[in-house]
Amino acid sequence: MPDAEKKYIPAEQVSTFALLVNVLPLFVLVILIVASFTLVEKLSTRAGLFFVMLYTILPLIARLLLLIFGKPEGRAITQNSRSFRLWWVLLQLQMPFNRLPLLEELLRLVPGIYPLWLNLWGAQVHPATFWGPGARILDRPYLKTGYGSIIGTDTLMSGHLSSMEKGRFLVDIATIKIGSHAIIGARSSIGPGCVIEAGETLTATSRLAPFDHYVNGKRQ
Repeated sequence: MPDAEKKYIPAEQVSTFALLVNVLPLFVLVILIVASFTLVEKLSTRAGLFFVMLYTILPLIARLLLLIFGKPEGRAITQNSRSFRLWWVLLQLQMPFNRLPLLEELLRLVPGIYPLWLNLWGAQVHPATFWGPGARILDRPYLKTGYGSIIGTDTLMSGHLSSMEKGRFLVDIATIKIGSHAIIGARSSIGPGCVIEAGETLTATSRLAPFDHYVNGKRQ
């Protein structure tokens, strides 16, 4: 059908639940600030307590939700489903770190701390995974890495991908799996459900679509 003949299909409205949960990151930050000022007197101690709570309470809440409700995964998930709602809450809990990548870079300065922190979110990251500067994870519970894997500089990994189909908002959600000794080249983008087999090298600036399987030097 020519573009001129295509009918415009109005997109469905964003659910009230999704709009309300957008406030969650700000709400949590305010609670943590108030708690840090209430519990201690010294300004330096308040700052330390705030960051300790920031790095621990948010992933612990996410982990508790995963233990209670399970990890939501699937394709073409609608915004009115329980899977979408749970994933949306998990994403908002991670938003302070998605907005301020420096918070994660600081953790990477201390060997062993960063993988422990990711695993606290529900990831399965091997302690021997190397992280290049600027590597970003948008969905921390949706990542699994093997021994000796290397994540290149400015790599972007997202456990979700949103789309619009016939006016409906849909999202694919799945775990990214990176095998042992696999190398992810700098500035690569990896979508949900992608599998990079052990020992494979993904060249710099590569783009893997959702659920791509990279093996023998090519996508399948």
